[in-house]
Amino acid sequence: MSDSLIHLEIVTPGRIVFAGEVKSFTAPGSEGMFQILPNHAPYISTIIPGPVKFTSSNGETKNFVTSGGTVEVHNNQITMLAESIIPVEEIDIAQAEKEKVEAERVLESKEPGLDKAAAKHILLTAKAKIKAVSA
Repeated sequence: MSDSLIHLEIVTPGRIVFAGEVKSFTAPGSEGMFQILPNHAPYISTIIPGPVKFTSSNGETKNFVTSGGTVEVHNNQITMLAESIIPVEEIDIAQAEKEKVEAERVLESKEPGLDKAAAKHILLTAKAKIKAVSA
């Protein structure tokens, strides 16, 4: 591996989404967006719903949206454990809009027993998908 590259693995509970060398990695942390470059200091962060971007070794930029997870950087290796992650070009905008509307309905409802925390998470993820497609 070159000093100008860092190894990235993006893993969900069901599969390895990406494994390879990258020039940079950007994700939404709980304290804001952050970027990891080769030879970065060790780092651990939670990931919130939002855009994930990396530039592969051949210079191609890949854009995704995640629902959240964690990232660890150590010894020129990035490991992202994602709840879910989808390439921007595979986002179904109509489905994201439906998820947004339903989550807003749950959050506005006075009906007892509704999982408002889950609805808030779904709303944040749906908004991130809509924003990514609209960009």
